[in-house]
Amino acid sequence: MTYAYAICSTDDIDLKHVSTTVHFSEVSGPNTASTGQTATAGCSREDGQLVSGGAAISGGNVTTTDFSKATSGGPHLNGSFPSDAAGTPVGDGGSNPSYWTAATHSGGSPSPNSYSDVWALCLDVQHGHKR
Repeated sequence: MTYAYAICSTDDIDLKHVSTTVHFSEVSGPNTASTGQTATAGCSREDGQLVSGGAAISGGNVTTTDFSKATSGGPHLNGSFPSDAAGTPVGDGGSNPSYWTAATHSGGSPSPNSYSDVWALCLDVQHGHKR
């Protein structure tokens, strides 16, 4: 399944002091059959709180080319989740994660030139003062 989310506001919310930052990370792989890969991106204190993230596996570097599918039919996304800096999933137990992780897998056949991509969406609400 694929899910998409929107972050919305109303007309009576003052957005003058709200800023969003998106961080992106991409790592090569997984390229060999039956292997996995992770990629993690995060929000710094200056960026504010992590509010969401996204993940993909692609067939080319998405920062320099159009998004393309991986070269074989097997590569797939195993997970897209909030995490710690090491990529360990962080649950709802009162934690406040600052990172988002993509977990990908090559499937049963080689997938040369695959890339694992991850995005972290950060939201900072400034209350009339500079950091």
